[in-house]
Amino acid sequence: MTEINKDEILKPSKWARFIFMFGYAFVLNLLLPIYIGLAFIQFLFFLITSKPNTSIQKFNSSMVDFFSDTLRFLLFGTDEKPFPFKNEDEESPDNKGNDEDDVVEAEEAEVEEVVSVDDESDTTEIKD
Repeated sequence: MTEINKDEILKPSKWARFIFMFGYAFVLNLLLPIYIGLAFIQFLFFLITSKPNTSIQKFNSSMVDFFSDTLRFLLFGTDEKPFPFKNEDEESPDNKGNDEDDVVEAEEAEVEEVVSVDDESDTTEIKD
């Protein structure tokens, strides 16, 4: 039989993780009925208007991210703690800076459009 290392069991970092795990498990237990309620409310919006409510949809998206991050932490898929301890500056694997690229492309397209309009007006003035 293997020997149990007492120092390994008494490491404060392991017990801190246990406390975080207990807290996050408790929070998930409280949030699950809210998730189910929001799903029902969203269905009512869909039933009445034939499209989901965008505000609830955006909120649900952030709730799904929290739920996913929390489960990943609880099941030892990661050591990174979920919200509010999660570092939002880091890029997630799902979104690797695509938003910034879209903004830059939009700005470039807008600049090109403005330049082409100015070029046409200049040539018009020269012809007159």
